[in-house]
Amino acid sequence: MFKKIILFLGIWMGLLPVYGQQISIELGPSKIPIETYFTVSIRLKGQTLQDAPLFPDLEGFQKSSRFSKKITLKTGNNLVEEVHTQNYAALNEGTFTIKPFTITVNGQVVKSPGTTIQVGPVTANNPIIENPQTQPLKTEFTGKSGQSFLNLEVSKKEIYTGEGLHVALYFYLTAAENGQLEFYNFLQQLPELFKQIKQPTCWEEVWEQTEILPDTVMVKDEKYIRFKLYEAINYPLNAVDLEFPALNLKMLQYTVPKDATFAEEKRQPEIKEFQSVAKTVRVKALPPHPLRETVPVGRYRLDELLERTRTSINRTVNYSFAVIGEGNIGALPTPTLQNLPALEVYPPQVKENLLRQQQRISGSKRFAYSIVPKMPGQYPLRQLLHFIYFDPERERYDTLTSRFTLQVSGTVDRDAAIGAVVSDDFYKLIQTEDNNLVSMHNFEKLKLYTNLIVLLLLAISIFIFFRKT
Repeated sequence: MFKKIILFLGIWMGLLPVYGQQISIELGPSKIPIETYFTVSIRLKGQTLQDAPLFPDLEGFQKSSRFSKKITLKTGNNLVEEVHTQNYAALNEGTFTIKPFTITVNGQVVKSPGTTIQVGPVTANNPIIENPQTQPLKTEFTGKSGQSFLNLEVSKKEIYTGEGLHVALYFYLTAAENGQLEFYNFLQQLPELFKQIKQPTCWEEVWEQTEILPDTVMVKDEKYIRFKLYEAINYPLNAVDLEFPALNLKMLQYTVPKDATFAEEKRQPEIKEFQSVAKTVRVKALPPHPLRETVPVGRYRLDELLERTRTSINRTVNYSFAVIGEGNIGALPTPTLQNLPALEVYPPQVKENLLRQQQRISGSKRFAYSIVPKMPGQYPLRQLLHFIYFDPERERYDTLTSRFTLQVSGTVDRDAAIGAVVSDDFYKLIQTEDNNLVSMHNFEKLKLYTNLIVLLLLAISIFIFFRKT
């Protein structure tokens, strides 16, 4: 019996360090139109993703190019939660059964029970398709007709400082050369290519990519198999032009066998080098403005939440606002609120949501404040908040401000505040309390003894339980 108790306590104590860390698999909606992705997400609480997980292949679905959605919830500097999502495109309409599967995340095998998905026809007025902000950006192709080629693509030829530039490196393979060309020494060539693409004057947000998945595209009315080797958004930090050099990729090319009977013996591999075209992107300085060296650049809007518009003195009101849109969301600074003596504002909690999709990075950053009114009156919150940014498409500065007004009622009890000095019982106790210093270690000992008593009571309870059974 005693061994059982020791074993139970050992397991119980062993689970304590991982209590705050959880990993789970979340599946997307069970009913989707065919133009919508089905998703498999990994949610991590209390830890970060160490190694890219291998998402499973699902029957009836095509695993899309990796799409990562990351959500971070911060309390101070502590990371609370992450979510990583893989998209799957349905190949046909119908009902599909996803069998139970497992994914290994940070060395831990996580199970999913599977599900059943109903894929319906294309829906009318699909808001995602109609939204021009989510349409893929147009790219420039530099390959020759009928030949495979390496292409570095940039979304714009001219941008403002701080504006996002989509950069991607693709290899386009013709159907005629499919089977004759193979990637060569791939893992050693790619890091060198990435190093040449990286711009020293840019903030770089790279798409996490663990697999090179092909897709089929049409280029000048010709069908190509396209391999995405690199993708990122670059945000220039100053008005220095971006220079992308010509990149070289070595491939293995096999000669076409003339005699099918001895084809395997006659296949002779040789190295063939593909070179992309060098490109320059001009970076313009922002127009004159007192804050142009620090102002965020992007297309943003404000989303506000105010717990209530009417309150009383010393009653806390929760107020949050999110900056939503397309831009360098991760670099958005915490806004500096104006100092109003009548409103006491505490430092915010910050929640960040990034979405990498359709060659763009968008998302939101929410700041949640606690406000304690100290004086009665009406306080338009626009007096607190001014979020100034530069819109590169409209080529102008804009300011986001609050639309709420906080109405505070009540009176300031100044007499009570003064009287507390002389008549409050709390202050009277000061005259009678011992003023000798107390060691801080006494509290640690008290905490230790309390824990021992709790463990002793728990052990007695378990002993009585096993004895009765």
